[in-house]
Amino acid sequence: MKYIIYILLAAVLWFVMFVLKPFNFWASMAFSTLLLSVISYLNFKDQFKKEYFNITEIFIGIGSAVILYFVFFAGRYILDTFGIIPNHSQSISSVYANKEILPGWVVAMLLFFPIGFGEEFFWRGYLQRHLSAKYGKWLGFGLTVLFYTLVHVPTMNPILMLASFVVGVYWGLIFLWRGNIVAALISHMLWDPFIFVVFPLN
Repeated sequence: MKYIIYILLAAVLWFVMFVLKPFNFWASMAFSTLLLSVISYLNFKDQFKKEYFNITEIFIGIGSAVILYFVFFAGRYILDTFGIIPNHSQSISSVYANKEILPGWVVAMLLFFPIGFGEEFFWRGYLQRHLSAKYGKWLGFGLTVLFYTLVHVPTMNPILMLASFVVGVYWGLIFLWRGNIVAALISHMLWDPFIFVVFPLN
């Protein structure tokens, strides 16, 4: 059950990046997501078949990134209005704190690739695909969302945990719907830099 080893590896990488922080956050994130990309590719080499790259998948990817941005925009409004999560503003600010380490354009590029690419390529492209084949598509989907959320728990940041759950569900459903990684991958790669650098919500 090597997928368990890979999940544990991801958990360790996330713990080191978000909690221990021994190195530059963005360098650590780039290294970690590149490593997970290699794992995904070695296990499933056929994720980028030529027929997957068509105008439909591209438009779904772009459109879903826009929709997800406005979901989070509405979520920020709800949090500000009703105060569902105590001290949510501080939690949001801590998520954005790493942005100041490097120039914004560098952060945006890293979020596009390898970070957005690597996260999606591993969590949906490898893990959800593997678990769905092993346990059925819905259980595979649910387990992937669970594991993706759990690796963010050590941050003790309720906003980051909630966000990881929401995007895990969102991109997991897109992957289920389309049957390939392209639309979810494009969505993730575009959404990351836009919400973090271009039009941040902090």
